[in-house]
Amino acid sequence: MTDFLPPSRTDRARSVVALLALLAIFAVVAAVVDAVNDEPTQVVSNANVGDSSTDGLPAIAAGDLEGEYLVSGSSTVYPIVQKQAEEFEGISPGVAITVEGPGSGDGAKKFCAGEAMIANASRVYKDEEIEICEANGIEFIELRRAIDGITVITSTENDVVECVSFNDLYALLSEEAFGFNDWSEANALTSAWDGTTFPDVALDVFAPGEESGTYDSFGEIVIESVAKGKTGLDTDAREFVETIRPDYAASTNDTVILQGIESSAYSLGWVGYAFAQEASDAGQARMLPVTREDGGTCVSPSPETIADATFPIARFLYTYVNAEAATNNPSVAAFVDYMMSDAGLESVSAVGYVDLAEPDQVRAQSIWNNRVTGTGQWE
Repeated sequence: MTDFLPPSRTDRARSVVALLALLAIFAVVAAVVDAVNDEPTQVVSNANVGDSSTDGLPAIAAGDLEGEYLVSGSSTVYPIVQKQAEEFEGISPGVAITVEGPGSGDGAKKFCAGEAMIANASRVYKDEEIEICEANGIEFIELRRAIDGITVITSTENDVVECVSFNDLYALLSEEAFGFNDWSEANALTSAWDGTTFPDVALDVFAPGEESGTYDSFGEIVIESVAKGKTGLDTDAREFVETIRPDYAASTNDTVILQGIESSAYSLGWVGYAFAQEASDAGQARMLPVTREDGGTCVSPSPETIADATFPIARFLYTYVNAEAATNNPSVAAFVDYMMSDAGLESVSAVGYVDLAEPDQVRAQSIWNNRVTGTGQWE
């Protein structure tokens, strides 16, 4: 066995001289490189996006980025990403980002066809949408972005309805309510379970259409909950449908929906919380408190009640990123870096939505930083 012997003083001296010589060589090389390069080094990095101590701005601002691409999808998520895109373009003027909000379903079609590098959704992608992406070779990164409360709205003139239960909404808005043009027509249904008796006033419904994730989420959270017996009704005594009535004024544009709500004294509909709050502040609509079961506590939507899920129609919002673009297109990667940074995340509450709880936000940043592909990360 050979013993380890410490170096002698002479050996240490020689090592120091050699190290100094090597450092001198490095200094000369660096000086030559600086003399050759008139331009400062351009840096684009996402290494610190998941770190709460950084906002991602210095690395992005130093980058000489160029690019042009489409962000499509949910009209609910649109205000968040539109604000982030405007801010990012101010940092990187060589990047042009078009953000549109035709609906989660329509956005998924463009995303899975490779037409949009990023897509927003107010629900997770459906199995059939994922299958189309897979068939087209589109891998995606699924990012949870914020919390929203689907808000039931009516006209500010409506002074006869103060609160609605899930069972009420089923009686007014499920496919069993097909053809109902008066609130009182729903009494034929609510009387079967000793529910609410509605007044004899005209019923005009304005809400998102089938291409909207907000439509899907409302149907799943409200109508399906009733049909599956989650609101206290006896589903063995009668059959319930799981679908929304098709005979109402549907639109992909939340502004159009709100204009309809304002136009009819006893209107009814639903939109995302940010749009409803803005309309309420403007005197354009009134937000109706909601209770899950008949006779329960009526809860109005607010950032607090949505965050703690006491408001019963809360849901998560998502963004999908083309994984290939995230790897090969620096301008796409840098924009998502910004969206997930401290500065970018300020847009969530700035436009009226609710920030994720810290564990969810850390997970979302980790999914992005590690480029984790596929769905199921939030189950």
